[in-house]
Amino acid sequence: MPEASFTSVDLSKTIFESKGSKLFLCEYHRKGKDTTYKNDTIVEFFGTGFKGIDSDSDKTPPRVGHLHCGCAIDEVILEFFLWKTSRARSSNLAIDKDFAMAGLEKLKPSTRSFWNKSIRDYTGLRTEDFISPDYGSPIYASRLAMIQLHTQIERLKALRAPLMVQLAFPTPEADKDIPEDLRMYGQETGVYVTGEDMAAEWAKIHGSHPVAPLPFISCATDY
Repeated sequence: MPEASFTSVDLSKTIFESKGSKLFLCEYHRKGKDTTYKNDTIVEFFGTGFKGIDSDSDKTPPRVGHLHCGCAIDEVILEFFLWKTSRARSSNLAIDKDFAMAGLEKLKPSTRSFWNKSIRDYTGLRTEDFISPDYGSPIYASRLAMIQLHTQIERLKALRAPLMVQLAFPTPEADKDIPEDLRMYGQETGVYVTGEDMAAEWAKIHGSHPVAPLPFISCATDY
């Protein structure tokens, strides 16, 4: 993740502060969908690690890594990112438009947690991979694609799959031969990703993204 990127805690301070109570709340709790503030127990999962706080935030700070409602900051931030960026189209082909997600406050914290965990498990992406100042740029898109590629390669290794993967990033000389229309990946800035950029990103990803097998995959251990 770039050094200049926002942290989830920083982002939560700019988005989730309730103007009335000055508490930091997720959309579900801010809209008063659950005022009892149930928290996770050994036998029941609500998606809130700790019991919510009703008092003034200046007197009672939230638990580390959580909002005042008891929801984990990383979970709420990822939900917010997906809410703002996800688009869907109707199966009715006569409806030619993209729909944005609505009704976020209807999504229970427990549903949010399962949804987010599935996305992380299948893609290998973490909350901090999604929220970055270079969002929408070619290098951002390349980095997310490479993280997912890294995840699948590592899982195939764990499964002892009979394959060989060799990554070859173009040299600066080869970059000169890229057609001009491909160079203009970002029409606003004219920025494109070079082989050197991708090689550097891959080196960082390989050392910072541990990968675990999916829950339903069992790995051979008799090496």
